[in-house]
Amino acid sequence: MVWLARHPTAAVFVLLGVIAAFSASLVWLLSGSSSDAPGVRSDAQDAPYTLPTPTQHPPKNRVDAAHKALHALGRACKTPVARRDPEAVRRPLDLMEAFATDFPSGGFRIDDEPGTTLALLTVVWNELKTCDPSLVPEVEELIPAEYRGE
Repeated sequence: MVWLARHPTAAVFVLLGVIAAFSASLVWLLSGSSSDAPGVRSDAQDAPYTLPTPTQHPPKNRVDAAHKALHALGRACKTPVARRDPEAVRRPLDLMEAFATDFPSGGFRIDDEPGTTLALLTVVWNELKTCDPSLVPEVEELIPAEYRGE
């Protein structure tokens, strides 16, 4: 728990994983309970799964590099802007943007938790909103339009 408090970016990533697992469990429970009931028929269509299923599997070294860059971004963002080296944010962001460009439909595991490129970009986008808002638009360009919340 203390580790998550010291690593807010990772905490967001873990929270997204928990939410996804909870949502999947809830959908499984609800779909199983209505279809198993004898004599109960529903004409309503099931809601479609709205998140993309990963179709790419990035190599472990690229996943590890993106993971390290995510932590480096989090550390850089802790330094006040007036004292921060701009490259401290730019370097890890460039690495994660390259990862997202090469594997836009990537699915991977970080610390035994499932992740996707979309989730990674969402965490980066959220971090940059308070760290360096001027960089948010370039991350938004990498997020598919249907997930930008526009």
